[in-house]
Amino acid sequence: MTEVRRDDPRLPVVEREQPQLPGEWPELRKARASANTGWSYYRDLVKLLHKEIGEEKTAAILCKLMKANARKYFNPSMEKFGIKGNDAWALASYFKLATGDVIGYKAELIQEGPNKVVYRLYPPCLWFPDLDIPPSFCLAEDCFEEEVVRMANPRIKIYCRSLLTWGDPYCETVFEEVD
Repeated sequence: MTEVRRDDPRLPVVEREQPQLPGEWPELRKARASANTGWSYYRDLVKLLHKEIGEEKTAAILCKLMKANARKYFNPSMEKFGIKGNDAWALASYFKLATGDVIGYKAELIQEGPNKVVYRLYPPCLWFPDLDIPPSFCLAEDCFEEEVVRMANPRIKIYCRSLLTWGDPYCETVFEEVD
């Protein structure tokens, strides 16, 4: 086989009109399509890992990924979102904005006491709409929240108390300041 590099003048060049998206595709539609594709790829990768290496190893990999993402994205995003402080409300606010307002989940924060905030996500699950993953994967994704608390305010206790994959009507993560 003869190798021909792309800049070799012997390569034939045919001028053709480049394909274009049909009709009107505003930037918002392109962004949504891109995000949906990205989440589909993530979902497919998680399911493939589950099939190939099993639940425990997949959950461990997801947890590592989420912790690394927290270290990479949390601090710059807090600044971009204009969130000040590191109390339970401030940290939960990051997740409400990032996952709710930016990614598109229906999300809310519920103040259950002076030091306790519940971060709630309503269905549908955008990442796994069929809820066809084990709950351990959802808990592994909460490693992001755990890493944020570890970095920003270790006095906050964080735990998951509701999951769609447990059969609950929504997902809830609790941020609670302790002495």
